[in-house]
Amino acid sequence: MISRARREKEKENMKNAIMDAAIKIIAEEGYEKLSMRKIADTIEYTPTTIYSYYKDKSDIVDGISRKIYDKNISDVKAALDGCGEVSEDKKVDAAFKALLYSLADCAKMGSAVISSGTRAIFGPSGESIPPEDNGILILNHLLLQGQQKSIFRKLDENMSWMLVTALIGFALDAIENQLHIKEEWTHLVETYVEMLVYGLLLKNG
Repeated sequence: MISRARREKEKENMKNAIMDAAIKIIAEEGYEKLSMRKIADTIEYTPTTIYSYYKDKSDIVDGISRKIYDKNISDVKAALDGCGEVSEDKKVDAAFKALLYSLADCAKMGSAVISSGTRAIFGPSGESIPPEDNGILILNHLLLQGQQKSIFRKLDENMSWMLVTALIGFALDAIENQLHIKEEWTHLVETYVEMLVYGLLLKNG
């Protein structure tokens, strides 16, 4: 009898195969040409099988978006865990860089999501996110701690959202223009993050 863990693993593998096929088709033909039948033909399954995992192609894009989001949050949390006892500006610096590098690692997936025209880029839509995995809340906490320690100036309550939006926009533009694969990518990330963090510091307020 197949164990529950094995069934879940097989289900996850199939969902990944479907997403990989969708990404390939979108890259080669565009989102408008994506169909459940084309995905089925690519992975040599029936369309009925694809529909048992996703209701339509937009649902597949949501799955890709969630996969990106999960990787981004995991990478940011790992970077923060590796910071040790450093000041909040150093933690924010590490988190911003981790997010940009993580987004660049997801370039093919990100391009597929962008091509779909969805408004929920790089984030799950229609579902709640646990506080410990909510990027905005994680950044809010860091900024508040920095303000309380007089590291950061008094910030607008929407600052976390604005900063994350700026970082994603920078990453999207870099991916679109293939900057993330060029030698100067690290320098661009360092410079951009330095500029953002500098603007948060109390001494600049």
